[in-house]
Amino acid sequence: MRKVYFFTLLVVVWAPVAAEVKQGPAGRLGTRYSNPSLGFGYTQPDGMMDKTERFREDIEEQAKALHATNKLSVLLALSSGADDTAGSWSSVTIETYPRGAVADADDASAEAIMSAWVAGSQDSHALPRSVVISGQRFAVSVFGMQDDLTRKGAVVWTTVRKGQLLSFAFVANSPDRLKVLAESMKTLQFF
Repeated sequence: MRKVYFFTLLVVVWAPVAAEVKQGPAGRLGTRYSNPSLGFGYTQPDGMMDKTERFREDIEEQAKALHATNKLSVLLALSSGADDTAGSWSSVTIETYPRGAVADADDASAEAIMSAWVAGSQDSHALPRSVVISGQRFAVSVFGMQDDLTRKGAVVWTTVRKGQLLSFAFVANSPDRLKVLAESMKTLQFF
């Protein structure tokens, strides 16, 4: 069943990426996020709550517990609400990790590892697809996950940018919502 879900999710997400970004209550675009040090801007989906500080605190606590010297850096964390079991729940995160900290891997392997980390998956072999946006090549991985009784889908876009692994992770409980989130990548611009 999981393989069927994975394939269905892959088709649902990949087919519409080239389509125009839909506007409407579930797909409106909101605030523009800009990161001058990595040289990019991204327009986040509207109607989501900023959870960046809380997400950073969680990552910091996990790193301390593991005595980790390198840790994920959270640039932006958004969520549609607190109940991640709701059918309409979704999240967007933008995270980085030092590229040099994954020393025994080529860029493609490092991107796959990073994608699995930010998706919360144990599978770093999720058959990424190469996609170019705004002149930057991304490895795009699709994950299907079961969280208790809730089935979640994740699409993670990862690239190497200015010495950092940079990931955009979209997670949703609905394939339709996941599609809308993934389409927001078309607003990404590098400068």
